[in-house]
Amino acid sequence: MPNGQAGRRRLDDLLIEPRENLETELKGWLDIETSQDHRATLAKALIALANHGGGYVIIGMEQGETSAVEAGGRPASLSSYNPDTVNAVVARYAEPTFHCDVVTGTAPNGALFPIISVPGGHSVPIRAKRDGPSRQILQNTYYIRRPGPQSEAPATGQEWDQLIRRCLGNAREELLDQFRAILAGVPATEPGPSDEQRLLAWIAECDTRWHHLVLALPQDSGARLPHGRWMVGYQLNGNLDRIGLADLRERMRQGTIPHTGWPAFWVPTRAGIAPYIEDDALECWLGADESGPAHADFWRANTSGQFFLVRGYQEDEAQDRGFAPGTAFDVTLPAWRLGEVLLHAENMARLLGDPSAEVAMQVTWSGLSGRGVVSLSGQRAAFGDYKAHQDVFQSWLSVRADQISTILPELVAQVVRQLYERFDFMRLPDNLVPTELAKMRSNRF
Repeated sequence: MPNGQAGRRRLDDLLIEPRENLETELKGWLDIETSQDHRATLAKALIALANHGGGYVIIGMEQGETSAVEAGGRPASLSSYNPDTVNAVVARYAEPTFHCDVVTGTAPNGALFPIISVPGGHSVPIRAKRDGPSRQILQNTYYIRRPGPQSEAPATGQEWDQLIRRCLGNAREELLDQFRAILAGVPATEPGPSDEQRLLAWIAECDTRWHHLVLALPQDSGARLPHGRWMVGYQLNGNLDRIGLADLRERMRQGTIPHTGWPAFWVPTRAGIAPYIEDDALECWLGADESGPAHADFWRANTSGQFFLVRGYQEDEAQDRGFAPGTAFDVTLPAWRLGEVLLHAENMARLLGDPSAEVAMQVTWSGLSGRGVVSLSGQRAAFGDYKAHQDVFQSWLSVRADQISTILPELVAQVVRQLYERFDFMRLPDNLVPTELAKMRSNRF
């Protein structure tokens, strides 16, 4: 795919005389942020282009009588057309997954259009791993680009031959690269997604699933987490036991320790909120009854040692203490939440058979902009008028599970100090994290 200034000009060139061909597909203004139908429609096009050898999807264009024209319904903002949203679509529908780039191109008249760059060069054919809501894309179906142009399943032996030959050719290049590496004295490795790619794909898949669930809620429901949320995904990389989902549920019950009044990855047993199986994963959603943001947890877990949690802010339920939703950010809660999840990861590594497994974790706070630092409990002194101007903060952690308890204060402090710097360069007191974690681990909540 093009990159740099030359690459950007190449993408802008696509808008001079946009037209559909085997390498380029035009789509109207798809609502890929909230519409599952539109996401499935885009996924079909992306898979077909990936199997074709790569190409582009131009959003906001449609074929007119003689040339392409802008489609009706241009949204007020193009912010939803970003790599995270597009790659969440890929993670939900494509197997194996692949990474797309997204840029905003400029047409000759100055109008802006999102352009999705789809990579080629895959050594295996890519298929759809689930049906679309209106069956516009079908599970276990491979899609290709066909003259017309169209994105459809191969219908003839010749089309299958072309797809397979293309993949074999790519695989041959990978094999030759490995031979060259061996001759150069570099040990060959089996091709496959990296641990980081696996974790990112898992987080994107789970995030997409959460968005799908909240679509059914009323627009004013607090369980939609309209003012922001805290999201964490982690993965155990190690020699884990091979178990089924029923065993995983039981081990998660054992691994959830109530360090707080509302523990992370709580496994309820009451009908209606108990975990269930969805797409080869355990899933639990406490927001179906339109709970407030602090009690609308959504979590998922699978037998590969991957875990995901979304939770709203407790601060957004503190109107009785004078804090309007979306305005407050507590000075102690992030340390408690992150510490609790790290200890959960330590427990799960032990319960899944590899206490020394690597824990790879991504943690994200969103909806920060405009919030000020407060102490909900009133046990901490006022910290001044510290406000966030950045809306999202994200951090990565990697640690051996059996080291977590020993270095927990250092791990948590490493992240939350950077988080609070986003609040007008606020510096946390040195003793805050160790003190709060000690209170958490003694269940003094």
